This record gives sequence, C-alpha cells and structure tokens, in this order.
Amino acid sequence: MMSFQSIITPMNLTLVRDAIVQHIVNIRDSQKQLAKDLGADDLWIDQIINFTVFPKRFRFPDVQDMPCVFVYFNEIDFPADEQDIYENEASANLVVEYYTVGLNEETQTADSNAEDRLNYLTAQLYKILCSEATNLYVATDRLIKGFKIKSWKRVLTPDDNNIASTVLGAKFEFQVEFTEPTNYTNTFDIKEFYTKADIRDENIDPFVRIILE
Repeated sequence: MMSFQSIITPMNLTLVRDAIVQHIVNIRDSQKQLAKDLGADDLWIDQIINFTVFPKRFRFPDVQDMPCVFVYFNEIDFPADEQDIYENEASANLVVEYYTVGLNEETQTADSNAEDRLNYLTAQLYKILCSEATNLYVATDRLIKGFKIKSWKRVLTPDDNNIASTVLGAKFEFQVEFTEPTNYTNTFDIKEFYTKADIRDENIDPFVRIILE
C-alpha cells in the first residue's frame, strides 16, 4: 500500500507560488489594518488599498473583482551545467498580472480613476515583492535562492467604445531561482513549510491540501 511518505509530491514550483501569494495577501492585510489604525474608513480602504489575489485563475477578470492580481509561473529554464540526478536548479519566470477599473465621477473621469489605481497598485506590488522590509526570502522560508525584477509593462488599454468605465492592466515579470528536487520530498517537510508560512486554504494547491489533511 502506498503511503503519503512515498507518493510523488508537488514540485517546489507550487510551494513557491503559494508562499508568494500568501506573502502578498499578508502585506495587503497589514496595510489595510495600518490605514484603519490611522483613522481611514472602510470605503477609503476598499477603494485605495484593497485588492483581490487570484493564484489559480487565467480568464479575464470580471469588473466586480477589480482591482485584482493574478500570480503564476509561465516558464522555467534548467541550466545544463546545474543539472543533477537528484535535483535541478530552476530559473523560473514569475508573472504578476493585475487589472484595475475606473468609473466616471463628477470630479474625475473613468480614465483618471483607473490610471490612479493602476499606478498605486503597481507601487504596492513592487514594494511588497522587492522591498527588503517585506523580505520575500524569509516569506518563502529560504526556498528561493534568487529573486530579480525583469520587466513591467501594460497589457491592456481602455476600450474606446466604453465611455462609462475604464479597465487597465499591467504586469511585472520576475526571475525566481530555486532548487527543484527529483526525489519524492517527505510529506512532513511540505506540511512544515505550509504551517510555518501560515498559508490560507484558498491559496493552497488542492493536492497539497490533501497532504496537509
């Protein structure tokens, strides 16, 4: 009978993604609490600071879900000189893609509202992921060995036919380096990783959730 100690376990790719998603959520929540402690009301916090994070969604988001962030890997390189029968060094491309919406108001246009939120969400994500103060190496329990920003660009511009609202999109790409073992990682190590990172159920891969339970 196969035990969970010997079953094929998820790749570190999955663990890294889940930890990064939870890290973004944690810093977002701490910023919301900070704003509340400074006297900001819930409406201001929801409009200016809050955003939704989707770790496993790729379809274009609904407007009611915006501002929202998608986090996913879309490519991994395994350098030939760093390959081994027991583990390979991975250099993965992490995409952090996000969308904002703006509505026409008496004092501001939909374009202006969407642009303002996009710019601040860009700042939020950049500083959450790149700041030493919110150390991503610690957040992933040193599973990642390198983290470098590669690029930023817009991926969506306003639709000329929609004058009531404006949707804007952009994305960061990061180079993330980590070891990808070929052995069946002990499930206890995976449990320990997720417990230490305090990753919420909705941000955990379904197969990992089975191991954790």
